[in-house]
Amino acid sequence: MPKTENPLLLSLYAHYVDRVLSETSNIDEANQKLRDLGHEIGQQIYLNTEIVEKTKDSVTTREDVAKLIEIVYKALYDKRPNDVDMKSARGSVRITDESCVWCQDVNLEGMRGFGYCEVFSGILESILQFKGVDAKVFQEQSRATGANMCVWNVRLT
Repeated sequence: MPKTENPLLLSLYAHYVDRVLSETSNIDEANQKLRDLGHEIGQQIYLNTEIVEKTKDSVTTREDVAKLIEIVYKALYDKRPNDVDMKSARGSVRITDESCVWCQDVNLEGMRGFGYCEVFSGILESILQFKGVDAKVFQEQSRATGANMCVWNVRLT
């Protein structure tokens, strides 16, 4: 597990997650609020990073989406995801990260279905929208809630 490189960012995010959980009545609502935050952040990331220059103007295939995911990961986390899988899920791209930045040292019990790292879903969904891709992104597994890795599903519609 990498060391926390930006404790301020992770502390702010943890505070936001705590607030979302205290203000929502169910896990689905909390997941959506985190995705909404990601949408807002994604707009800024897209406009203020090299993602625009390093990606194609139009993303039309799952292979293009997979390449975009790798570029976004590199821009955000200075690393690649452990896997970007287009084979196991028809019509989707699945992203696997065994050392997710967002949920370092977070351990939530009894929160089945909660996507602690759903902010990344919103960030990615927002960037895909800028590239003209209609997709729904959601977290399938979270290390914060007991999984061995974080997994996101990019369902292309």
